[in-house]
Amino acid sequence: MEKEVETNSSQNNTVKSPIYKKWWFIVGILLIIAVIVGIIVNSVNSKIDWSEIELGEYIPKPDKTNGEITTNTSSLAMIDIKKISKKEYKDYVQKCIDSGYTLDVANKNWDTSYYAFNSEGYSLSITYSEYSKEMSITLRTPETDSMKEIEWPTTGLGAILPVPKSNLGDISWNNSTTFIVHLGNTTIDDFNEYVKSCEAIGFTNDYSKSDESFTAYNEQGYKLHLMYLGANVIEISLEAPEENNQEPSSTTEPTTPETTEPEPTTDTPVASNSGMSDDFKAAMDSYESFMNEYIDFMKKYSQNPTDMTLISQYSSMMQKYAEQVEAFNNWNSSDMTTEEASYYLEVQTRVNQKLLEINS
Repeated sequence: MEKEVETNSSQNNTVKSPIYKKWWFIVGILLIIAVIVGIIVNSVNSKIDWSEIELGEYIPKPDKTNGEITTNTSSLAMIDIKKISKKEYKDYVQKCIDSGYTLDVANKNWDTSYYAFNSEGYSLSITYSEYSKEMSITLRTPETDSMKEIEWPTTGLGAILPVPKSNLGDISWNNSTTFIVHLGNTTIDDFNEYVKSCEAIGFTNDYSKSDESFTAYNEQGYKLHLMYLGANVIEISLEAPEENNQEPSSTTEPTTPETTEPEPTTDTPVASNSGMSDDFKAAMDSYESFMNEYIDFMKKYSQNPTDMTLISQYSSMMQKYAEQVEAFNNWNSSDMTTEEASYYLEVQTRVNQKLLEINS
């Protein structure tokens, strides 16, 4: 009897192995990891059937087609090519140049991005991420395909602006707060003339002007943005003052419009200016602020690529994206201080991480 009690006591005092040390648990975890890795590998190594792309005949096929088609319609193609080197990206850009995408080039050196039109008006954007080794291709049909003869509005915000030369266009928005129109048959000279006509009616406050864009306010705080998109197409947009701005009355002085500079985002750390020039810090923060805006836009666009408001902004956003990327890359030089190089890498890492969210 004493021996039996002793045996039971021994059994009760046996320490059980934790579940994570059981052989079946470890095998299960390994199987789960294998499945996850397999999914990732398959998504990277899956080959794109170029014949499935509705606009595939209008752009060269890359030498590597491992990746995915994110948008595939008769008017828009968006393709991501995975695991591609920078040389392969540049070789593909050269293929596209050789096939005729040489008009209204937004950035001449195309170190990490290229944006251009062909003679038929197709717009092509190619971007490359050195961080993720991915190349993104975006092709759009000519803006003029959706245009028709229009009558310039006599109501809404559009009525405020001068009537342009061309009546071939597409008015996507016209109400008391927003006016957006795309016009065809408008050369760069016609664009510059229209800028002057807008200046003549008072759009001269806080203005910003370049060869292909113009932004200004009038005394009432209306914001005008004009952009030459390429292939003889321009975009005109006009925004009314924000609702929380005080409307000027006939007896009060005109209000000063709010600054167009974007407010710093909450996830952009405030860095010390020690060791960094003011121009460099401002350029980095401006780039990151725009990229946050671009990523938010692309998330909305990828969820609803048929939204006419987003479609009307797409070409403008892609051109700004190409310009911002080129400007950012131009800072990458041996002339940076240690603090500047460190902050440059911080910004680049944050932006690249957020770019991965677009398709997540």
